[in-house]
Amino acid sequence: MKNLVIASEYRKLRLLHILFTAEQNYTKKELAALLHCSIKTLDSDIKSLQEIFDPAIARVHEDEFYVLLDVGEQINFSYLYAMTVSSSYMYLISKDIFTGKRQNLTDWAEANFSSLPTMYRRVRQIDTYLAESRLVLETTPLDIKGTEIRLRFYYFQIYSRSYPYTKWPFPEIPYARVNDFIKTVESCFGIYFSLSARINYAIAIAVCLERVKQGYHYTMTQADLHSWKSIADAQREFHPVDYSILGDIVGFPLSKQECYINVLMCFWTKFSYVDEGQAEVRVKNSKLVNPPKYELAQDLVKLLEEYQIHNSTHILAETIDFLTRFLFIDKMNNLPEVPYTHIAPDKHALSQKIRTVLNSFETNPNHRYIRSNKAMMIHYLTDFYNIVIQQEQQYRILHVKIVSENGYFWEEYLRTELRKRYSEEQIIICDELHSHEHMQHIDLIISDFPFYEETGITADTLVWNMPPVKKDFEQLDLFLSKKNERFAE
Repeated sequence: MKNLVIASEYRKLRLLHILFTAEQNYTKKELAALLHCSIKTLDSDIKSLQEIFDPAIARVHEDEFYVLLDVGEQINFSYLYAMTVSSSYMYLISKDIFTGKRQNLTDWAEANFSSLPTMYRRVRQIDTYLAESRLVLETTPLDIKGTEIRLRFYYFQIYSRSYPYTKWPFPEIPYARVNDFIKTVESCFGIYFSLSARINYAIAIAVCLERVKQGYHYTMTQADLHSWKSIADAQREFHPVDYSILGDIVGFPLSKQECYINVLMCFWTKFSYVDEGQAEVRVKNSKLVNPPKYELAQDLVKLLEEYQIHNSTHILAETIDFLTRFLFIDKMNNLPEVPYTHIAPDKHALSQKIRTVLNSFETNPNHRYIRSNKAMMIHYLTDFYNIVIQQEQQYRILHVKIVSENGYFWEEYLRTELRKRYSEEQIIICDELHSHEHMQHIDLIISDFPFYEETGITADTLVWNMPPVKKDFEQLDLFLSKKNERFAE
């Protein structure tokens, strides 16, 4: 059974997610109430999920009273989601179109063991979804039409949401070489991609390169090129992006605009700044080059003022980066995210505040994209800001790094002494002094020698004896007391 991950299939994902995360067992009646459907519809959804998954991967079944989900080892919900997407008509048709197959509807149905009535029904659903993405599905032969950047974003969605089940789906584009290019982007802009975000960015680049190889090109408008300037100005000196890697992959040099778009697609995924300085550069350049976007981002971040967020510059930079996703695409029609069964009251209040800010900007000609993307923007920003608020309590705990010239065993000894005297609600002991991937939050360094030469270290420092004496702990008590007073103000 090939299912389409839109419309009614969203309910199946919700059912799967409820069962996957459940801390209790649910009866059919309880599940039907949670999903707002009939028990007959629930039975159909259960049968459909049974047909998608191999029992060794996941099995939805019933006992005498409850509906249960058994999941294999090393299987998380994202894997089940990816497997569901890759079993859909939408994925299978889109993949065939992307790879250059030009079949008519009847031939495709025959090749994929589908009846024509089922095929027509699914095609209507796909066409409806694509219309919301401002794309058109043609059937003679099967093809998807639209602006080049919308097509690239759509295919990025299809391939990124079906990974990791499909594994790397571009046999002629080596992931290792794409990753080499990503590393130069990281060095140039002082950012870092987690392993999962790196895969998503690599998929976006691979989609772009495949389209170029097929003869499709993207042309940036003057407005696009102006927006590129705010990002280009944030490049770090002596760390250029190596565009020749992309040319090596496709077999010919890319135009400047194709080079730029391969960098800008990093905003379709998520990345972190290596240090606070790079976040500040990003904010500064955005304010100079794109004041309307900066103003919107600033008003959104102001919603967090009551929580006394300590790293507001970094949050402002990430908000600007999120808004940069809409540089070229006026409508981002994402495939459904992992569904949630409810929204906590505090998150609901936050989402309403975000909605109010977006409503105040949506009539501005510089923010036309808000009206079409408002629901997605509210969902993303609510989740992001809610995590920031939750983490602020952790930041109020003193983050300490231990450094000893005598090495590891002395450092372990001092960690043990701190643990004897201070709880985890008072002190968090950090592992790294310099993070090579993203910003490391350290408030205080305790060492048995001063850091006179390390000008790049911004944390406070206490120079202790080794082993520590009473005076050393009194210093730390005073530091903790002053920190708590600052947060109490």
